Amino acid sequence: MILFFINAAWWIFILYFLYVIGKLYFKREHLAAGRTADVSRLPFISVIIPARNEEANIERCLQSLIGQTYPADKFKIIVVDDHSADLTAAIVRKISAKHPRVRLTQADELLPGWTGKNNACAKGVKLAQGPWLCFLDADISAAPELLETAVNFAAGKSIDMLSINPFQELVSLSERLFLPAVFIAIASSMNFSRVNDPSRPEALANGQFILFKRTVYEAIGGHQRVGNEIMEDIALARVVKGAGFRLYWIFGEALIRTRMYQNLAQIWEGFSKNLTEIMRKPSMMNALFNALKFLALGWLPIVLPLVTFGHLIAGDDRPLIFWALILSAGGTAALFLFFSVTVTALKIPFRYVCAFPIGFTFQAGLAVNSWWKSKRGTRKWKGRTYG
Repeated sequence: MILFFINAAWWIFILYFLYVIGKLYFKREHLAAGRTADVSRLPFISVIIPARNEEANIERCLQSLIGQTYPADKFKIIVVDDHSADLTAAIVRKISAKHPRVRLTQADELLPGWTGKNNACAKGVKLAQGPWLCFLDADISAAPELLETAVNFAAGKSIDMLSINPFQELVSLSERLFLPAVFIAIASSMNFSRVNDPSRPEALANGQFILFKRTVYEAIGGHQRVGNEIMEDIALARVVKGAGFRLYWIFGEALIRTRMYQNLAQIWEGFSKNLTEIMRKPSMMNALFNALKFLALGWLPIVLPLVTFGHLIAGDDRPLIFWALILSAGGTAALFLFFSVTVTALKIPFRYVCAFPIGFTFQAGLAVNSWWKSKRGTRKWKGRTYG
């Protein structure tokens, strides 16, 4: 009897989880590439890229921006080297020698109360021109139409701050094992339609692409306003929406790609510093609840049908246990189908469907570790410790 109710509760949980994720998946808005009939009417735009130890990414990023359909005389690229210890600056100098619209500058010395990225972005703005500011991470690669499409979309909808969510490239074994589950966990905590609703308080942005109307950026105080924030993108979004300006979030997988982290150490450090802010659940109870939820999503689809089948073989209350097995097997099949859709969307080999128990176990550890780092008040990122 108890086993039947456990399976029934598990089935209800799965239905609710799939409902939440499905609503997100089917209601999300995508930005399609578009061209302008009269490119001469496009406004000038400054692209600002903060870069710290990005020698593996910066060339791909800059080459994709140099190849934009946006008129060459209507935009400039400002790379702010945030005291890199690798070849980031040298690579940018080499590119800027061939392409004058690429400019390299050095970030100011980091003052107490500032994070490196915010400091670098603020320095880039000092050199910017034009009515639009575009902040990009160095690990992105842009389709040729990205800037033209984004500016037209923002201007057409009177958007003050536009954030585009890129396609996530998963290349290494660690990325493919762990990140699909992390992405599912993050998505399950969000409601993107509310972000774009001016009447709702929810605010969200992805710092890999943020397009700002300059007057609005200056009106809210820019990166100085959020200088100490680890998740400056979400902090800026909250300030913008709280001030009554138009915030907009949209998916743009066809226009922009990113490879955030390339190995296990980077994934652990990167999400440990920001997962609490992303999921908006700073308390210990929420961290533990999330950890248990993700462990359940990872392992109950395997364990529960096996345990139930064992009781059926043993002859325990067979009619009821049979229906319990139907419930647990059906729940496992539904999750397997969902995980199959996920790996297909992420364009990784189908065999990684079997890796979700590992991925959700990793996500459970991240949830607790991110809360712990947040509670301690210190987070490490790229050789710096922030308090």
